[in-house]
Amino acid sequence: MVSYFNSSIRWLRSRPSNNYLGDGFARALLFVGVFLTTALSAVPSQKSLSIDVDLVNVLITVQDPAGRFVTNLNQSDFRVYEDGVEQKLAVFDKEDVDTTVGVLLDNSLSMVDILPMMKTGLLDFAEKTKSLDELFVVTFGTRIRTIHEPPDSLSDLQSNVKLLGAQGTSVLFDALVEGLRKVGGREPERKALLVFTDGVDTGSKAGFKDVLLEAQKAGALIYFIPIGSRVLIDEHTIDSLAKETGGRAIYLRRNEPIRPAMETIRQELARQYYIGYYTSRKPGYHSIRVEVPGRDVRIRAKTGYHSS
Repeated sequence: MVSYFNSSIRWLRSRPSNNYLGDGFARALLFVGVFLTTALSAVPSQKSLSIDVDLVNVLITVQDPAGRFVTNLNQSDFRVYEDGVEQKLAVFDKEDVDTTVGVLLDNSLSMVDILPMMKTGLLDFAEKTKSLDELFVVTFGTRIRTIHEPPDSLSDLQSNVKLLGAQGTSVLFDALVEGLRKVGGREPERKALLVFTDGVDTGSKAGFKDVLLEAQKAGALIYFIPIGSRVLIDEHTIDSLAKETGGRAIYLRRNEPIRPAMETIRQELARQYYIGYYTSRKPGYHSIRVEVPGRDVRIRAKTGYHSS
């Protein structure tokens, strides 16, 4: 249309003044053409108005020096930085955030003596969970198997756990990748994996970096519950993954009760702050730092995320 008016303007300017249209009418038509040409040229294309942005979600646990949860903070108390640049918070909530939880249970032969405790911890957590709609359970030894997934009932889970035995090697990293992909595909904003394991992998195709990448993509917290002698536990793998995701590891001796540990995780998930900010989409890894200036508190949150 713009080219049409341009050609019309050139034609009008080329006509003699005694043209049958008359000077006044010609000048009026010329004015309309110029106006429409300018107006249409000023309208940007739809493509130029399109901006790719991501909403980055961060779950934050805040505790005082004594380890008590700090739950009275407001949005203005937090400072969040991505790649060293402070971000403007667009989402803030400290309660009523839906949660999806996956439980990974290591039933390889190295866990044969620990398996009864793990079963107790799993069932205790499931029985006290308000809704099983977003809870799934995956076991891993030589192979990975899902033994509970919505809409399965609690009684179904109890029956499956009762029949569970220890066997084979451990494909921990493969199980973590699958669990993170499963939890990452769920709708609730808060996502967490609870992992009963000694941290030793003996047969996975995936590696540590693959797990870390999937954790960054899923935005999920990873909680580890290692049970037994610390000499037999791969603390480096467990501590590193827990720290990077904003989760943590709760080490238990074989003679310690497991229910308090499960209650601690349950309370922590219920008392976290949920924040979000918008950022332009940039492929690659981006670091995250969370601060609460002027407060003597300990903060746990994921250290970054991966954008594709």
